[in-house]
Amino acid sequence: MRRWLICAAVAAATGTMAAPDIEVAAAERLKMTMNWTADSAHLGFALAETRGYYAKEGLDVTFEEGRGSSVAAQLVATGQTPLGYADAGAALKIASQGAPIRIIATIWKSSQFGIQFLESSGIEKPADLKGKKLSVAPGSAMVALVPMFLKANGLTEEDVNIVSAKQEAAIGLLASGQIDAIAETPENVVVPLARQGLAVGNMYFYEHGVPLVSLSLIAREDRIAENPDLYRRFVRATLRGWRDAIEEPEAAVDALLTLFPETRNSKEDLLAAARYSFSSVCPGGSGDVIGYTPEATWNTIYEVMTTALDFPTTKPIEAYYTLDLLPEEPITCP
Repeated sequence: MRRWLICAAVAAATGTMAAPDIEVAAAERLKMTMNWTADSAHLGFALAETRGYYAKEGLDVTFEEGRGSSVAAQLVATGQTPLGYADAGAALKIASQGAPIRIIATIWKSSQFGIQFLESSGIEKPADLKGKKLSVAPGSAMVALVPMFLKANGLTEEDVNIVSAKQEAAIGLLASGQIDAIAETPENVVVPLARQGLAVGNMYFYEHGVPLVSLSLIAREDRIAENPDLYRRFVRATLRGWRDAIEEPEAAVDALLTLFPETRNSKEDLLAAARYSFSSVCPGGSGDVIGYTPEATWNTIYEVMTTALDFPTTKPIEAYYTLDLLPEEPITCP
């Protein structure tokens, strides 16, 4: 967990310290639990923080690295963190079980999740996974998404030998041929294995029957009702950060390395991975509205989940998300 307080430093550097007789309102504290450790999926948050966008909204934000989307969503549901950044599939699954949480903004509007494999393996299509060893990280969004992907492509979980392994271990297992494929995002597999001279293929879930949004901001319904403006300000600052990150990827990477100096991701790798994240934030290209997924797309997502993953139909899809906390003036992709 790290808290980055930059208000005083910025004020001192710019000579804008308030006079002693002026009362300055204290910034509201807000913690966001991330889906995983810091990588290209968090560039927009890092740039928003270092450029003072949260401070300008009266927020003092703490970013807590996570242990998987399912864990982040559960922490939000149980009130242990006021805000989570998690895959929508994992969040929806937990919400469907009665957790009082809602998606308040979709950052990755198209999922980058998929199946990665060595090009030398002979795997080219979903059917080729039959009888193969597929790694799924425990606690990750893949736990919910892989069964959906398999079912959408005429496979069952019994058709594939699913191996539980953390991301770092899985990459080594794939490189050494001990497993045949990994369920992950391509930047987390393609980029590091390319350094080893290995060519890696990829099958996106959204191109094979699972058109889902991915990493999203989630919060408890009661906390939203208690202070909607808090979340509205956080969302606005965050979307500004992502817009800037797409325009200035090197500045965004520098910001991430400043906020999370212990990350094992190099600047070179983060820049290489950034294009995957940006394509998910702005799947519609220039002019696409950041953070906003229209109702029609949500309806499609609901149809896919209720038919392919036995998602309950007891509540309409509108019960799981809200558009009310997005900026009145849309923040668009450059």
